[in-house]
Amino acid sequence: MSPFMLYLIRSFLSMGIFYITWILFFRKQTDFRFNRYYLILTTLLSVFIPLVQLPELLPTGFHNPIGQLSVVQIGEVLVGSTGSHSAAGAGWSLATVLWGIYLLGMVVMTVRFVLSLRQLYRLVRKSETRKKDGIKFVFPTGELPVFSFFHLIFISKEMFETPHAIAIISHEKVHIKQKHSLDLLTLEILCIFQWFNPFVYLTKKAVKENHEFIADSGMSVSESSGNSYLNLLFREASGLEFSPITHNFSYSLLKKRMIMMKNQKSQRRMPVKLLLSALALSLTLFACSNSSQPATEKTSKNLKETTQVNANLPQTDTGKVFMVVDKMPEFQGGVKKLLNYLATNIKYPAEARKAKIQGQVVVNFIVEKNGSISHVKITKGIGHGCDKEAVKAVENMPRWIPGQQKGKPVRVNFNLPVRFSLQ
Repeated sequence: MSPFMLYLIRSFLSMGIFYITWILFFRKQTDFRFNRYYLILTTLLSVFIPLVQLPELLPTGFHNPIGQLSVVQIGEVLVGSTGSHSAAGAGWSLATVLWGIYLLGMVVMTVRFVLSLRQLYRLVRKSETRKKDGIKFVFPTGELPVFSFFHLIFISKEMFETPHAIAIISHEKVHIKQKHSLDLLTLEILCIFQWFNPFVYLTKKAVKENHEFIADSGMSVSESSGNSYLNLLFREASGLEFSPITHNFSYSLLKKRMIMMKNQKSQRRMPVKLLLSALALSLTLFACSNSSQPATEKTSKNLKETTQVNANLPQTDTGKVFMVVDKMPEFQGGVKKLLNYLATNIKYPAEARKAKIQGQVVVNFIVEKNGSISHVKITKGIGHGCDKEAVKAVENMPRWIPGQQKGKPVRVNFNLPVRFSLQ
C-alpha cells in the first residue's frame, strides 16, 4: 500500500473518531462556540496528524491492526500447477484504476467548487449593490434565498425595504462578523482532496448547522424576543439553497433552530469537554501510531532470536527496522524484475499438488542496510512444502538497493504474498 493511500485511510479513521465523539457528547449541547472550534480544529487535526511520524504508543507486545497497514506489501506471485507467473499486472492495473477514480473525483469536486465561486461572482456582477457599515448588499432578481458570503449579503430589494429585514440582516451579520464563510471554504477545499470520505460531508453539514445556531443566539434580545423571530423564520425562510459555500436563510434547519433557541444553556463544564476531546485525540493518535517509525526493542530482539535459528542469515545486522522510509529499498531492475525472479524461482511442491493443497503464503523479510535479505519468516502459511519453497526463493534473492531515511541506509520490512493455485 502506497504511503499516500495509507495517509488517506488514517485521515478517514481520524475524522470518523472525532465526528462520532461529537455526535455522542456535544451535538445536543448549546455551547455553540465550543462546538465550532471542536469541529474545525479536529477536522484540521485529521488532516495533519497522519502526516506526522508518530512513535509506537501501544504497550510492548500489543499489535495495532491499523499500524500494521504500514508494512509494505509487494505484488502477489501466482504459482500454478504448470508453472509460476507474476500477478503484478493485475495489481498494477487495480492500483491504476483506483488512482484514476481518485483523481477523477478530485477533478469533479474542483470543477464544482470553481463553478460555485463563479456563480457568486456573476451574481454580484449583474445585480444592483449597495454598501453600508462595511457590508455590501447585493439585490439579485428572481427567487433566491437570503444568504451571506464573507462581507456580502444577498437579499431581494423588496425584502430589504421591509421592517422585518432588520432581524434577517442582523442574523447574517453574525455570520459575517464571526467569519463563518472561512469555515465553509476550508471544508469545501478539504472535500476536493477527500471527496470519498463521508465524514467530511457530515462534518461540513454539522458546521453549517452550528453556524445557524450561533447566528440565532448572537442576535440582540429585541430582535429575537418572544415569538416574533420564530414567526419571521417561518415567513421568510426559503426551501432553496443557492450554493454549498454560502449561509442560506432557509427551511432546512427550522425545527432544530427552534429547539436550540428554546433550550437552556448546557451545564457541562469546560474541563469535562476538554477531557472528552482529549480522549478522542488519544484514540486518533492510537490509530495513527507506528505509522513509519522503527520497530520496538522487543521486536528487534525477537528478530535477533530468529537469526539464531537460521544460521545462514546475517548475524551482524543492527539498527531499528522501519516500515516506510524516505527512499524505499529497490530490487535491482525494479519491481517487474523482482516479480519475474520470484515467478521463476518458486515451484509448486509435488507434495502439495498430490494433497491438492492451495492458498496464500505470506513471507515477511527485512532488507538490510547493505541490501541483503534477512529475517525471512512465514506470517501466513499452508504447509506441505509451500512455505519452504517461498522462503527459499526469498532467502536466495540477490542484494537490493538499500532504503534510506534522512540520507542514511536503514533496515526496511516487507511482506511478500505468494498464491499457490491448482487451477
